[in-house]
Amino acid sequence: MAVPRRSRRRARAAARRTEGAASFPRCRACGVRAGGAGSESCVVVREGFADEEDYVKAGGSELCLVRMQRGKAMDSQSRIADKLPPILLGNDPLDLVVIGCGPAGLALAAESATLGLSVGLIGPDLPFTNNYGVWEDEFKDLGLANCIEHVWKDTIIYLDDSEPILIGRAYGRVSRHLLHEELLDRCVKSGVSFLSSKVENIFEAADGYSHVVCEHNVVIPCRLATVASGAASGKLLQYEVGGPRVSLQTAYGVEVEVENNPYDPDLMVFMDYRDYSKQEIPCSEVHSPTFLYAMPMSSTRVFFEETCLASKEAMPFDVLKERLMFRLQTMGVRITKTYEEEWSYIPVGGSLPNTEQKNLAFGAAACMVHPATGYSVVRSLSEAPNYASAIANVLKAGQVKGAQAYERSNGNISTQGDPINE
Repeated sequence: MAVPRRSRRRARAAARRTEGAASFPRCRACGVRAGGAGSESCVVVREGFADEEDYVKAGGSELCLVRMQRGKAMDSQSRIADKLPPILLGNDPLDLVVIGCGPAGLALAAESATLGLSVGLIGPDLPFTNNYGVWEDEFKDLGLANCIEHVWKDTIIYLDDSEPILIGRAYGRVSRHLLHEELLDRCVKSGVSFLSSKVENIFEAADGYSHVVCEHNVVIPCRLATVASGAASGKLLQYEVGGPRVSLQTAYGVEVEVENNPYDPDLMVFMDYRDYSKQEIPCSEVHSPTFLYAMPMSSTRVFFEETCLASKEAMPFDVLKERLMFRLQTMGVRITKTYEEEWSYIPVGGSLPNTEQKNLAFGAAACMVHPATGYSVVRSLSEAPNYASAIANVLKAGQVKGAQAYERSNGNISTQGDPINE
C-alpha cells in the first residue's frame, strides 16, 4: 500500500500526540520514569549479575521495563505457595532442586517428581505475564489443547505490497492463567515442594551434595541442582568461553479495542513487514527492520506487537512503541481502549552451558530458545519428560550422591542423554 509523504508526516505527528509526555509509566523496580533511550532512561546499577553479558541477557538498557513486565499482577493465577507444600528445612537432602518457576521450571519439576524423585522448586512466586503464541498442533501433541484460549484457522505473512503468504497452519493464543494452573496442578499431583526465594549461589559441599543458597541464608542441600531461571543465569551456571555473542529480540505490544481494524479476525498475522515509515522516523535505530505481529481476538479487539526479530543491540521499547503507533495511525486504525501493554525481551543465541560443571541448565538458561524466532515454551515443555528421565536414571543408579560418586558419573548429566543435547 503506497502512502503519500504528506499523509505519513500527518500520521507520525498524530502518533506522537497519542503518546504524549507519558510514553512509559514510572518504573516500580527502579523508582524513576522508565524509557528505552534518551534522557528519561532509568539508571540501572549493574549489581547482581555475573558479567556484562549476563546483564544484557537480563534486560540491559531496558531492564526497568523488563522487570515491570515480570512483576505484573495476574490475580487469576494461583500463588505457588498456596498450592505446594514448603520445602522442609533440616531434612535429608532432596534428590533434585529446580530453580525457576516459569513454564520450563514447573514442567521439569513435575516430570521429575512423577518419576519418584524428591523435588524442590525454588524461585520468586510470580505469575506468567507474557503472551504466548503457539502452533495449535504442537500444543495438542503436548496434551495442552485445553490451555489455548483462542485459535485462528490460518496464519498470514505480509512481506511487501505484493500478495500475502498463507502458512496453512492453525495458530493459538495460550491462556496464561490456564497454562500456569495446569503446570502447577501437575506439580501438586507429583508431590513437588516449594520455597519462594531468589537463589544467590550453588556450591558443592565436602560431602558432595549441592547446597543451594537462598535469601536470608537459607541453604537447601540436594543431590543435583538444575537452573531453569531464564537466560540471565550466569551467577549460577558457567558458560562456554568464546562462544557466539548473544542477540536480542525486543517487542512492544498492546491489547486494544480499535476502530477500522484492517485484518481478518479469522487469520493470525504472523509477520507484517510492510514499511509504513519509509525511513522517516528520525532515530539511529531506524535501519533495523521491524514487523507487526497481530492477534485479532475479534473485529474490534486486537493484540498488536511491533517486533525487532534480532539485533546486536536491543532496539529500545520506546522506539518500538513509536513505530507501532505510527504504523496504526498510517493504516487508519484508531485505538479506543487499552487493556494491557507488554514489553517482551528475549535473548537469542549466545554461548551454551559448560558441560564440565555439575549443575544443569534447562529452558532459556540452556539456550533452548529458537535462534531465529525466539520461541522456547513448546521446546521446553516437550523436552521436560526426556530431561527428567535422564536425571532420574542417573540419580537412581546412585551416580550423583557424593563427590567421588559424581566424578565416576563422567561429569554433567547433560552429556549422558541425547534428548538433553538436541
